[in-house]
Amino acid sequence: MTVTLPAALESFVIQKIATGLYRDADEVVAESLGLLRQEEHWKAAASAKIDAGLSDLAQGRVYTEEQSQAQLAEFKARWRAGA
Repeated sequence: MTVTLPAALESFVIQKIATGLYRDADEVVAESLGLLRQEEHWKAAASAKIDAGLSDLAQGRVYTEEQSQAQLAEFKARWRAGA
C-alpha cells in the first residue's frame, strides 16, 4: 500500500524518525493507526455508557443529590486508600 501525506504530516513523520524512536515511516504510521484504533474503542465505550445513562434517566433510575455526593465521597475515600 502506498500512502501520500500532506507536506505537514510528512514533515511530522520525518521528525519522529529523527528522534530515534522509530526506524522508519512504517513504524510511525503503524503506531498512529494503533492510537486511532484505541481512540475509536474508547469513543464507542463512552458512547455506550452515555446511552446506558440516558436509558437509566428515562426509566427513572437516578440518584438524589445526597446519594450522588455520598457515592462520590466513598469513591474518593477508596481512591485515596489505593483500592
